[in-house]
Amino acid sequence: MKGPYHYGEPLDQVEGNPPHRMAELTIKGVDQVLATSSVVQDELSSLSLQSRLDVIDAMGKVWYHDHEEGAYDGLRAELAKGTGYSENLIDLELSLVPSVLSASNMERNLMASLIGGPMALERFKEVDADESFLHRPAGPVFIISSGNSIVPTLIPTVLSLVTGNMTLLKPSLVNFEGVLAVLRTIERVPPTLAKEAMRRALVVSYLSHDSPALDHILTRSAVGVINFWGGEPARSVVAKKVAENRHRPRLIINGPLTGVAWVEQEAVTEDAADGLALNMLLYDQQLCSSPTACVFVGDMAKAKDFASKLAHHLDRIGEDFPMSLDEGRLFALNNYRRALQLGGASVLSSKRAENPWTVVISKGRSSLANAMVQFPGMVLHARRRFIELVVLEDEVGGLRFIAGLSSDQAFQGIDKVQTVGLAVPDDRQELISHSLARTGVYRIVPVGDMYMRSALEPYDGISLALPFTYTVYRRDRNRLTEDVP
Repeated sequence: MKGPYHYGEPLDQVEGNPPHRMAELTIKGVDQVLATSSVVQDELSSLSLQSRLDVIDAMGKVWYHDHEEGAYDGLRAELAKGTGYSENLIDLELSLVPSVLSASNMERNLMASLIGGPMALERFKEVDADESFLHRPAGPVFIISSGNSIVPTLIPTVLSLVTGNMTLLKPSLVNFEGVLAVLRTIERVPPTLAKEAMRRALVVSYLSHDSPALDHILTRSAVGVINFWGGEPARSVVAKKVAENRHRPRLIINGPLTGVAWVEQEAVTEDAADGLALNMLLYDQQLCSSPTACVFVGDMAKAKDFASKLAHHLDRIGEDFPMSLDEGRLFALNNYRRALQLGGASVLSSKRAENPWTVVISKGRSSLANAMVQFPGMVLHARRRFIELVVLEDEVGGLRFIAGLSSDQAFQGIDKVQTVGLAVPDDRQELISHSLARTGVYRIVPVGDMYMRSALEPYDGISLALPFTYTVYRRDRNRLTEDVP
């Protein structure tokens, strides 16, 4: 039976309930961890930032070598079975792990996130004449991660450790083994003080939704930060419980979001269609950045031309990422397609059950909600490899569509649009980006690069390194006296 991961004395745990039978931390085990948190955080944060980054970088190198040698082939198959993603897609994700565990990428993130830059984690860093900032760990940090991907789980975990926090991670049951495999590479890093301190600062345990230990952490434990990734109803339950905690931990929520492609007819190219197709197929549109709708600014003839190009690339790329729907879901999808056609939309679709893509073309407004009256089960997360091109004459309607997407019945469950993938003429980039920013989106990127994050990026409008720390301000001169004439 698999259970919690922690370096040091064994933590109190209890056998999990069926069907997963995974051992979980008990309340006593949580208290064991938190009893040493202040000492652990002082020890880790007192070490040089470079030594901490070196540990993470070494973990990435271990992972890269093992992945190249095929050491994770069995894990790839296990994760594919649990998530429903193809093995090729899982392998792609595993290949991205070293970029997350990169010292240079982590340092760039800290530079963009912290006042005074990375060195302000070590010492007071002067940012103006005689005025300095120091960032101290705000933890312990408790992370409740999502299950749609390994990489989004690793990012806050690594940032929390690098910023000097005792870090308790609750992965999803679906990706637990993958996340644990990555984090256990620390055991094979050459021995240093930073490695040992970081090992003591990391605890990984699955906790079921009705776990007494989970309730204890949220409502009573002396944690400093809680970072929740997910949607309803869990989000509201967590927020309510955290509000009861007398220690008043910060609650950072990364809620359910989605992506929209923005294509203008002057930019209809094979590259744009290829990029949109790839981002639809990666993770079967389950990421917060995945394009689940497309604003097409132009005429219907150009939209149909783009849809034809998109269909070609969905066929071509989808062969490498097979996805099967059971008979019932495929039957419902075909019925939904027919309802859309009867409602006046044009529908292109795959002929192969292993790559069941759908492209809908609607003029002036979305057709999805009307068709859902007959088929209410075709909610956003059930529409995989599915996109609607909403054809509009100008950008005003597109901006309204994006701003109001969360109130559309066909997109219930999302807070708003996270990512917009652009395919527009070069001379339109600046203008349309400013207009899109006013709708509340968090990311504006090329349509072919929606899933890939830069090391500099915030997460849903927040640079996580900042809430994982608290900022100490220092002034070395008496400004009141000096400012008096």
